[in-house]
Amino acid sequence: MKKIRFIVVLMMVVLLMPHPIQTEANEGCSQPNTRNEMDKLLTNEALKQGVPPEIVKAIAFAEAKGWQHCEGNGEVLVSPDGGVGVMQVTDHENEYGLEREKLKDVHYNIEKGVYILKRKFNQTNLPLINDGNPDIIENWYFAVMAYNGIGSGNSPIYRRGGETHGQINKESYQYKVFNILQRSNPGMQLNLVDKQVKVDDLEYVPVGNGDRDIINFIKKEYTYDGPLNYTSHRFQVNDLVRLDEKVSRRIEPRTDKDRYPTDFQPGILSVESTFKTDMTPKENLSSFNHFGWYYASNGEKNGVSGHVASSYLKPFGKRISGSDRYLTAAAIAQEGWDKADTVIIANGTNFPDALSGAPLAYKLNAPILLTSGKQAHLNSDTKNMIKQLGAKNAIILGSEGAVSGEVEDALNKELKLSVKRIGGVDRYETAAKIAKELGGNPSKAIIANGSNFPDALAIASYAAQNGFPILLTKGQDNQKKRFGLNEYTARTLKELRISSTIAVGGESAVSPQAYGELPQDRKRISGINRYETATKIIEELNLSTDSLYVASGNGFADALTGSVLAAKNEAAVLLVGKNTGLETTNLLKKKKVNEFQVLGGSAAVSNQLLAKLIIK
Repeated sequence: MKKIRFIVVLMMVVLLMPHPIQTEANEGCSQPNTRNEMDKLLTNEALKQGVPPEIVKAIAFAEAKGWQHCEGNGEVLVSPDGGVGVMQVTDHENEYGLEREKLKDVHYNIEKGVYILKRKFNQTNLPLINDGNPDIIENWYFAVMAYNGIGSGNSPIYRRGGETHGQINKESYQYKVFNILQRSNPGMQLNLVDKQVKVDDLEYVPVGNGDRDIINFIKKEYTYDGPLNYTSHRFQVNDLVRLDEKVSRRIEPRTDKDRYPTDFQPGILSVESTFKTDMTPKENLSSFNHFGWYYASNGEKNGVSGHVASSYLKPFGKRISGSDRYLTAAAIAQEGWDKADTVIIANGTNFPDALSGAPLAYKLNAPILLTSGKQAHLNSDTKNMIKQLGAKNAIILGSEGAVSGEVEDALNKELKLSVKRIGGVDRYETAAKIAKELGGNPSKAIIANGSNFPDALAIASYAAQNGFPILLTKGQDNQKKRFGLNEYTARTLKELRISSTIAVGGESAVSPQAYGELPQDRKRISGINRYETATKIIEELNLSTDSLYVASGNGFADALTGSVLAAKNEAAVLLVGKNTGLETTNLLKKKKVNEFQVLGGSAAVSNQLLAKLIIK
């Protein structure tokens, strides 16, 4: 969310402190028969309007003494100041254009209560917290306060002098709401902004006859370190979530039924269901459960699974995968493209001709899809994805030795695509031809080993985003004989007038002889192995790590197809092995990563490996 420039608006605000609920003589009030049904109403409306359901449920609990919309005699709840129903909605000055009679309807009441809360979140006389991300629960502190009123009684801290001067105001409305929220969501520890507020950040401005004050917020922004809590009600199937403590696995989404004999251990879980509201009957509860449930697993073959309470889960990222490399490529395409005019077709069983494809695919906004080089026909899953994307054009990378003529015919005659093939006598000429097809006036080229894939794919997203061609050269053979710069690569550098290069990989990947033949403005990025080279690329090129795409360094397919999606989202690709090396751990200690997008299934990158990426 963009930061908002706040303008202080001093106005008369009616301070709506909590009052005992009394009955108004209205008829026809009705509410859900079960706590679970009311939970669903509150949750669904919050999700619909982009508000954390945890916040809405805590407010409703504070306002209506436990999610009650009606009194026992069937009349709607009304407070002395006119607050109506479960959300205690008021609109005394017709600011929101509400129909008071309709507030007796529980659906309308919740809808308008959430609407008002969201308006408060965007109110320009309230401070911004951190980046203002609405998915972070703590960022709603001032909006929750304003829902009740910005009078001095709701000041985050006391500033009247005396023993409590400068201390947190535990009698404020928002303190009570967030206390309810934390108490009703086990595993959650809130990090509220009230600890950051100083006496000089506020002033009290008399209003009316001077018998009341409202708060003028002198400080407009608060930025402080976490940990902060993301709403846990929005996870979807295939999301990866972090579990920081041992938690019970439940057979059903409720706390009054049997649990499995073994627990979920701390680590990374795979979400396998959408959010489920708590099903525990009210009579079986000692207190309200505001959390919900997800069916999740530890991601292992024949591993453990079960329902886990949502409040224990923290976002980690998402797994983008299929049952094989072709379906994974299709899943990556589906993740990044609703429609695509052009698709890139590459050999899914061998890498050489596809190594240089990411910059061209990025330029054309085209996903890379795979077909088997061992079979003549077009892969059926790839064919289905091409239809789904509505593609009109296809570019084949490599000669018929890489992608058969039968595949080309299927694309052209069966799918009615305009087809172009970019292929040379070998991988080096193919890379050179792709560079020329890329066009433009690139200021730099990437030089990578054409006999192996990791280095080229680790830098592919960076090359794609910057329009730099990836050219190939031969490093050394099995007898450790080292080769100079490949002739196609050398010629292409001259023809494109490229005067600056980055060589990726050590001397066995790009030999000293080849490196010496590059233009004078050259740089080598390398590590002791492919994984350290991948981390060096991120570090030395200062690539963003807000989101990292994680792929196996032991296979090429997922990193190849995922590199274009990473480029599209201005992200880097991190290669990992079967175990997390020191080089990866050191990188993640230095860099802040908000989320991980995992390319490929658990056989390629396991949940257990991902857990080792978490730096606490």
